[in-house]
Amino acid sequence: MANTEYNPIDHLNAIFSHPSSLSSIVKTSDALHTYQNELDEEIEALTRHQSVSDVESVKRIRAAKDDLAELFPKVEDVRARAMQTEEAITEMTADIKRLDNTKKNLTLSMTVLKRLQMLTTAYEQLRGLSSSRQYKECAQLLQAVIQLMAHFKSYRSIDQIATLGRNVSDLQREMLEQVCEDFEVTFAKAEVSQRRGVLAEACLVMDALGDNARSRLITWYCNTQLREYRQVFRGNEEAGSLDNISRRYAWFRRMLKTYDDEHAVMFPANWRMSEMLANAFCEGTRDDFKHILSRSIRRDDGLSLDVDLLLSCLQETLDFEHSLESRFNNASRASIDTVSSDSEKAPVFSQAISEAFEPYLSVWVEAQDK
Repeated sequence: MANTEYNPIDHLNAIFSHPSSLSSIVKTSDALHTYQNELDEEIEALTRHQSVSDVESVKRIRAAKDDLAELFPKVEDVRARAMQTEEAITEMTADIKRLDNTKKNLTLSMTVLKRLQMLTTAYEQLRGLSSSRQYKECAQLLQAVIQLMAHFKSYRSIDQIATLGRNVSDLQREMLEQVCEDFEVTFAKAEVSQRRGVLAEACLVMDALGDNARSRLITWYCNTQLREYRQVFRGNEEAGSLDNISRRYAWFRRMLKTYDDEHAVMFPANWRMSEMLANAFCEGTRDDFKHILSRSIRRDDGLSLDVDLLLSCLQETLDFEHSLESRFNNASRASIDTVSSDSEKAPVFSQAISEAFEPYLSVWVEAQDK
């Protein structure tokens, strides 16, 4: 009966499906009336309950509206406060950034001022040490001054710093000239043995001054040591002839011994001064031989170049080059292994002098053909 598609005719036909069942009509009618009354009572009870429920729902709705009326201003107040908080945070963040930048600038300023104070103090100390020729201390302090000065390249527009930079540059030039003068005077007065320690410390200053200063001193030393050689073997035709080639090599071996015994302790090992000296000797000797051989070929007396003398000189030159290779290759190889520097290269003395003989070997070939 609770079915929405309930059909009473079908239901009655099912109940009174046989004529004999008609006797129960009264009972069936009473049962239906009883069920109807129960349904009416249930409907009435539900109606009363729904009425009460509707009143409560209305009350709840009104209460909810009242709550919403109170809630909306609170939400608006929270939103306003949130906006105020956001603005305050933004302002605080900007203030913090400004303070952070101020702190960075202040720290940078303090660092620059501290470096400037250190530079000024180091410069004054360096001047005093330079005038008293305390070169070991000068070298250490000079490196510090150069490093500190590098920090002020971007501040050269400031007059005081520009003036300090010029003063430092002037002092570097003065120290360079002073060291060169000390070397020149010491060698001129033959006081090397007495002043070896001072000159060795002066080389540390030249290292601190850079490659140009070091190259200048190396060039001066080589020219000074080879001056006598050039005067003897270039200024005298007999001494400079091929017949006296052995004297040239003997002279240089004596000079190398003097270097090893007296001068080597003055120069830093990484300067490779003896190698520079050997290179300068080889270059000068090669040019001398080119001139001598060229002049021998163009002789006006009709005499040709002595083939035996040519071969003898060549062999002696090759032996000399081999001795240089043996000495400097071993020394340079040890230096390279110690320093582990790719810029260090072993010297090459092969054909350093004998190159001058190559264009004239045809004279020997012609003599063999005859």
